[in-house]
Amino acid sequence: MTPDELKQAFKAWDITAAQGAKILCLHSNKLSEYLGGVERIPCAVAFSVEALDLLDHEVRQALFTKRLARKAHGTA
Repeated sequence: MTPDELKQAFKAWDITAAQGAKILCLHSNKLSEYLGGVERIPCAVAFSVEALDLLDHEVRQALFTKRLARKAHGTA
C-alpha cells in the first residue's frame, strides 16, 4: 500500500488522519511517517485498511464510531 492509497481510503471514508490513526490503533506520529512516505506502510496496516474497505458502509461507520469513542492508548 502506498501513502496515496492510504490517503484515498481516509478520503473515501470521510475521516481525518487523526481519526484514521485511532481507528487503526496507530500512534499519530507513526501514521504521519506512513502518510509522508518516511516509513513503509506495514502489511498488517494495509490488510486492515483493505478489510475495512470491504465492509458495508453502515457496518464500517458503526465500527468507526465505536473505535473513535475509545480512550487513547496509554491512558487510564
